[in-house]
Amino acid sequence: MHESSNSNLVMNGDAMVEGMVGSNVGVEEPFVLFSSQQGQDICDYILDTHLEGNVSAERIEGDDGRRVAPNIVAADTEEDEPVTVPIVKARRLFHTPRTASTGNVKRPRVSARATAANNPRKPLKPKFKATFDMDFNRADTLLFNYLFSDGHPLDETLVRIREYGLTRRDIYSLIPGRPIHGSVVEMVAMRNACSIQHVKNTTFWCLPPSFAEDVMLGLSGEELAEKYVPFWIKPSKFVSRIFIPIEDIFMHWYCMVVDFSDKCVYHLDSYPDPNMVHDREKVMRTLLVNLHEVTKSKCFGPCGIYIPSNFGTWPVRRGQGIPNCNTSDSSGAWVISWMDLEGRFNPLEISGVLEDSTIRGRTAISLAGCTFNVMGSLLRARAARWLRGEGV
Repeated sequence: MHESSNSNLVMNGDAMVEGMVGSNVGVEEPFVLFSSQQGQDICDYILDTHLEGNVSAERIEGDDGRRVAPNIVAADTEEDEPVTVPIVKARRLFHTPRTASTGNVKRPRVSARATAANNPRKPLKPKFKATFDMDFNRADTLLFNYLFSDGHPLDETLVRIREYGLTRRDIYSLIPGRPIHGSVVEMVAMRNACSIQHVKNTTFWCLPPSFAEDVMLGLSGEELAEKYVPFWIKPSKFVSRIFIPIEDIFMHWYCMVVDFSDKCVYHLDSYPDPNMVHDREKVMRTLLVNLHEVTKSKCFGPCGIYIPSNFGTWPVRRGQGIPNCNTSDSSGAWVISWMDLEGRFNPLEISGVLEDSTIRGRTAISLAGCTFNVMGSLLRARAARWLRGEGV
């Protein structure tokens, strides 16, 4: 049985190989299921190895002189009788899928940018990258990437502390190279004020930029006390410093720090323009007088006796060691760094180095991820879904 099968395979081997790799045939013919022995015989013939037995190299040709695809014997059948089936020319065996390498199917080229934009499971790269100096853990890094990612509404509110709120557009102003929006500076002051609400004897006050605006609008001491004492100016006999961020008409930020130890007022400014310094210090003296009136009002209570009676006349000093940036683009970042209450304020040597990218990144996380943000938990859940490519 096997000798006959081998003989037929070798005699017709050339025609069979040509039939498998030849041109396409329009007639549908049944597929051939080779046995293990037949597969081995075909491999032996192609590799020109010698087969045992009476082998004939005769090739079958048709009437027109062209090679004809012969029939082969399907060996190893249960009945010991040869069963012949025609060889299929240029057909795929076992329904193998077509690929681009066969030349039958051409796959369209897709750019990497289009793939990233259309694949929901691959988030786009954020506009602002976290750095090692920001010292974020994994959760904060994920939140950071979500805050500065594309594809979200710019008017979406991300931070809500009391009556103050920040949108994604406001958060985007923390990207390096952009002027920081005033609402971010205001929210930093709000965060600082919230941190002392549970403290019995607070050691500092941090007022919002609106305090300077109300003073310049002409509000009286009683009106200022009614508006700011309940939350911003918490009565205490242990107050040592008062921080007030100020924005002038040219959208330049500078910081006023009332130091009770040195009995003076520090003018912290990253752009001390000689033509503007006098006017800015004049505004600071006006704020100091009105702040003194607030501490003497009835709303302040009995703690007013612990406030120096003459601090409304204290001199104004300019911070030492601050470089002149000759621009207001980074003034908001400077002010935020001076309002940092983790022991960084040194009246003898005001910080003369601005880690701009680090300050901006930490500010974003300290506002969006702080415990005072009522949307903090929801925001972190959205960030986790965004990372998984799910809708937020």
